[in-house]
Amino acid sequence: MSKQVPSLSVETAADWVAEWDRQQEGYVGHRKTRFQIIADALNAAGLVAPVILDLGCGPGSLGSRLADRLPGAEIVGLDYDPVLLKLARTLHAGNPDRTWIELDLRRHDWVDLLDGRRFDAVVSTTALHWLGAANLMRVYQDLTGVLAPGGVFVNGDICSYDQSLPTFRRMAAASVQMNRSAAREGGAFDWVGWWNAAAADPALADAVAERHHRFANLPPKQEMTLEFHLAALRQVGFREVGCIWRHLGDYLAMAIL
Repeated sequence: MSKQVPSLSVETAADWVAEWDRQQEGYVGHRKTRFQIIADALNAAGLVAPVILDLGCGPGSLGSRLADRLPGAEIVGLDYDPVLLKLARTLHAGNPDRTWIELDLRRHDWVDLLDGRRFDAVVSTTALHWLGAANLMRVYQDLTGVLAPGGVFVNGDICSYDQSLPTFRRMAAASVQMNRSAAREGGAFDWVGWWNAAAADPALADAVAERHHRFANLPPKQEMTLEFHLAALRQVGFREVGCIWRHLGDYLAMAIL
């Protein structure tokens, strides 16, 4: 007899996403600013009712901000995390402008599984660094076939300063530590704590176990500088590439096809 998994209510999903956002803000102190600037950039680029692909969308937090700021936008969230996608699907059930794709960007054929869809914009935030440099270069190349001509890519993530800038590196690390301390004092979960709490929820426990299985063999994190990201985007064929915002180790890069 198969185990009955308790249903996840919209209210409970909203509570989990709120705690997720608090936990993430403990690591990315200017996360809300990032979201605002990404929306500003897409608006300034003149996109009207755009179709947007959100890579590593998590529970859909960035997509929600873009939906508020870009009337008529259709936002497709792509992620491989079964827990975060379950929260997203539950929270946004019935919204025809929010759809979800469960797909691993480490697959070399991930673009083929989009069935030929093209997007006006691709966005991501605090997600692509998990891929490592080699996979990230391939995904950047793949984006040139996913975006419509003139399409926009905006990526917000954490980067490292070059080893030749030790003071900058210390400043960035100190900023992260201060932000984490403030989050702990405010009662936010840390990364491990949020996942442990989710695993204790019967409605999420099976999805958490599946997540652990899927991500058991992630490669070690690699340090990548902002300069690496910008050079990589130029190399794969984006015609305009630049940094539109930076705060120490936190950045937003934009590229136009």
